[in-house]
Amino acid sequence: MALHPAGWAVPEINITAADGCAGRADLFVLPDDSGSIGYEIKTDRDSLSRLTSQIRLYDHCFARRVLATTPRHLKAAGQLLPQAWGLVVLDPVTHEVLEQHRAPQAQERDLASQLLVLEELRVGELNALLREIGVTRTNNLLNAQRWAVLEAHYSIPTLRELCFRTLATRTGRRVIAKRLESVDCRMKSTFSGG
Repeated sequence: MALHPAGWAVPEINITAADGCAGRADLFVLPDDSGSIGYEIKTDRDSLSRLTSQIRLYDHCFARRVLATTPRHLKAAGQLLPQAWGLVVLDPVTHEVLEQHRAPQAQERDLASQLLVLEELRVGELNALLREIGVTRTNNLLNAQRWAVLEAHYSIPTLRELCFRTLATRTGRRVIAKRLESVDCRMKSTFSGG
C-alpha cells in the first residue's frame, strides 16, 4: 500500500513549534512533487500522553501530518487528533501499514519543505558545502552564518537536495536521509533494517 510517491525520508528530525517548544518528528518525508509529511508513530509500546504537545509541533512544521498507530491506540487517537491529520493503522507486531484509516489534509504552512534539514548538518558537513563554493575561512563562523552563506548561494530546492544527499552519506548517526521510491513498508523499521 503506497502512501505517497518517491522522495526523501529522514527519521528522528528535530522540530520546533512557534512558541519555542522543541521535539522530534519520528519520520519526515518530502515527496518529490508535493509538500512535506510528518509521521508520528505510536506502537503498542508507546503511550498517547505526549500526543497533544506533539500535534502542536507537527502542525507548525509540516504540510501534512499523520499518526501511524496500532489498533490498540486507534480509538483514543481518533478522539485526540484534529480532523486535518491522517491516520494510518499499523500491524502491532511487524509495524507494516494495514490501512490508511484517514488521509491527511494539507495546510499552507510547510516549513519542513524549505530548509528544515539544513539545521541537521554538523559543522564539518556545513564547512564541506561551503568549501564547494569557495568559502574556506569558516572556523569563526556560527552555524547561522554558515546557513546564511549557503542560502545566499543556492536556491532552496538545490540546497535542500545537497542537505539530503549529505545526510544520506552518514553512517552511525541518529539523523540520516534515505531516498525512497515509494513509502509503503514498515514505518519504524524503514531505517533500522528490521
